[in-house]
Amino acid sequence: MKTTYGLPKKREEVIQELQTAFANQNLDDAEYESRLNEALAAKSIEDLEVIVFDFPLEVKHKLFPKELAPAPSQEVTSSSSSLPSSSLQSINSYRVILGDDKRQIALLDASTQHFITILGNQKIDLRKSVLQGNHLKINVENLLGSTIIDLRNENLEGKHIDIWVGGMLGDIKIFIPKGGSIQREAQMFAGNFTVKDKRKNWLSMLTGNNQEEKPLTSFTLTIRGSYWLGNVEIAY
Repeated sequence: MKTTYGLPKKREEVIQELQTAFANQNLDDAEYESRLNEALAAKSIEDLEVIVFDFPLEVKHKLFPKELAPAPSQEVTSSSSSLPSSSLQSINSYRVILGDDKRQIALLDASTQHFITILGNQKIDLRKSVLQGNHLKINVENLLGSTIIDLRNENLEGKHIDIWVGGMLGDIKIFIPKGGSIQREAQMFAGNFTVKDKRKNWLSMLTGNNQEEKPLTSFTLTIRGSYWLGNVEIAY
């Protein structure tokens, strides 16, 4: 169950930390605006905690002195951990048709997570997911829509993530921590596959300050499958 008691006050505290990080050049313009909008739209304390997932430990402990358990997704029930892997496969599928959906996934393991977007927008937040095992699998089917996978999880160190993409006429965007090894095995037909460093903003280019603000995360990301007349973008 999500916590709403104390939400207004905690929202102000999180916004204050975002403003401080932006003033200290630890967040670029786009990232600051995105996280600020998330803070304003947050409906629980858990939603606010996700926004500062990659902030220094002292900041996170100051904002959230007691570690909160990850919120379970709608499809995964409290009894799912006792189910065999064959049963888990049947509940790890998320579908959006003609609509918009944003969800947090509580657990990412060897079971394949299947995300389907048709004529809609789906944003999958894996930043606070519990990661079990070293080989994680994600399938993304996108048809005339937009699918965003946020994999900026601080516990990705040493993991191997397989993402299979399929569909056409839409955009798939995958956010990852900096430092990962990206292997492209996907075929693009009349589309674009790009890797972008979103952390390099105009201010860093003007000042020449490209120093890393935190340690790199070493992991491997392999993109497989095929995509037609659309775009697949990896951003960090």
